[in-house]
Parts: sequence; C-alpha cells; structure tokens
Amino acid sequence: MKYKLILPALALVLALLACRVQVKPTNPPFSPITVTDTPTLPSLPPTPTSSASELSLDSLRNATYDITDFTGTPRTVTLVNGGYASGSDPLAADYLTVNIGNLVAFGDLNYDGVNDAAVILGINTGGTGVFTYIAAVLNISSTPVHAASVFIDDRPMINSLIISSGEILSQTVIHASDDAMCCPALPMEQGFRLYNSNQLVLTRKAGQIAGGFPRAINVNLPADLAEVSYPFTISGSVTVGPFENTLAYAAYTSDNTLVTNGPVMTDSPNPGDPGDFSQIVDLSMAGVYGLVRFEFSELSMKDGSVITLDSVLVNVH
Repeated sequence: MKYKLILPALALVLALLACRVQVKPTNPPFSPITVTDTPTLPSLPPTPTSSASELSLDSLRNATYDITDFTGTPRTVTLVNGGYASGSDPLAADYLTVNIGNLVAFGDLNYDGVNDAAVILGINTGGTGVFTYIAAVLNISSTPVHAASVFIDDRPMINSLIISSGEILSQTVIHASDDAMCCPALPMEQGFRLYNSNQLVLTRKAGQIAGGFPRAINVNLPADLAEVSYPFTISGSVTVGPFENTLAYAAYTSDNTLVTNGPVMTDSPNPGDPGDFSQIVDLSMAGVYGLVRFEFSELSMKDGSVITLDSVLVNVH
C-alpha cells in the first residue's frame, strides 16, 4: 500500500516521500509446518461475501460423494444422516458402507468468496479396515458438491481439520511401516489444495523423528498468497537436514502444470542438522504469472516417496 505525504514549503517546493509496506498473511496454526471449482485460479482472491448460503452440517451428511478412488470403477453414494450401506450382510461380496466423520471444516477452497467444506469419509467392506479419506466439498449455489478426495490411511486418528487460505490442513496419527494395524503411532501434519475441480494436491507434509523432534520443511518467505514480482527469492529452513543436503524443488502453474524442477541445497553443517535454503526465481521468460505454487520436498532415497514437503502459493505480477 502507498502513502503520500505532501509537505508545504516556504516557496513553491514540494517534497514527496513514498514508502511501501507489505503485509503478510498469518501462517496456519501448526507447529512443524509454520488448492479449487477452478480450471484456472483467479489472479487475486476476492473478499469473502455472503451471496450464497453457508453449507450446513445436515446438507453435508446427506450429500452425494464419489468413491471411485476407492472402488476403482465409477461409483457415487448418497449418504442419509451421515451414512450409506449397500446391504445388511457384512459377509456379502458387494457389502460396503460409507460414513462421514465428526470433524468438519469450513472455508473457501476455490477463492470465490464463499465458504466450502472438508469432511472425513470412512469406507468399510465388511472387514476390520476403515479406509479413510479427506473430501473437499464445494459450495455450488448453496448445494454441497463433492469435488475430490485424498486417501489418508486405514484407521488413522485424525485429530484436527481446518481450512486456511484455501488449504485443507490436518493433524493425524497414521501407521508407520512397522505399526500394528490396530494402533497407528506416527504423527503427521498434511496440507492439501484443490486444483482443476477434481484433484487434491499435497502441499504440506511434516512428521517426527525419534524422540518426537519435528521433521519438517518450512518456507518462510514469501508468505502464502503474497504478491511478488520477478525476480524474487524464496527462503526457508529444515529441522532435519536431508540426504546430501539436497531438497527437490518444483514450480506449478494455477492448473497444476509443472513448469520447472531441480535440486536446492541446504546449508546444514552436519548430516541431519537443521539448516536453511534459498532459491532465486525468475520465470518471466516462460511467461508464468498469476497464482504459482513453489514446492520444496525431501524425497526418500529408497523409493522416491515424499518424506517432508512444504510449498507456497504466490500471486506473481
């Protein structure tokens, strides 16, 4: 924002002073870790309005949900008072139940100024497993429309679920590779953003190492949804240095198209030590503007899976 102060002089002399102050959004309330009905994200999120009615818990408990990700073939179910059952015999070959969990989050997922929702869906086929998903639900003319889901775990403990700055954030306890299925013991914090109306993309992932010490990547600057111009620098830190001090870096456009990727080094003095990193960004020659997501992750040397991840979504002018 700009302020101009015009100071009168004794003669016909004017002194113009201008200063620019950038206000950063508040980070989500998570300790280790400090996207939309959208073919294309708007260039700047609008101020929330009340033009549409809020989604109610009752409407979410009686909405239609797509469970194709679980079944592998196209299928939807309509809940009644929070539940669905294909029959009464758990031993039947086609037995299936879907239930909505107690945690529900409300917030704007597609930057249209209207609150959407995130819910927990548990799917059971008659055995002990309860395959648990986080589902993004858009508010389309005051009607809940299931947009996308992401699998979390079999019988995880989901302790919190919120929506902040268009991001679904969860605190869970999931199964480590050696945990008994009855008893997940690995704390995990994850974030997801909705892209292209049908895809929940992982945007944050943080866990713990032995002794409960957080294992996380934190992008510190710029702030989420900040307005920036090329060239600019993205800086952050790691609580645990990655293998060979190397993070994976990637940039994505507003429709989740990969623009560029490569390695980024941290300055951790010893293996596993905390450290910092920075990346100068200039994608002007590629014509990449608007909302762009910049992602930093630590990948497993064993199988390439994501160990930790953080990202920032900025509005590039």
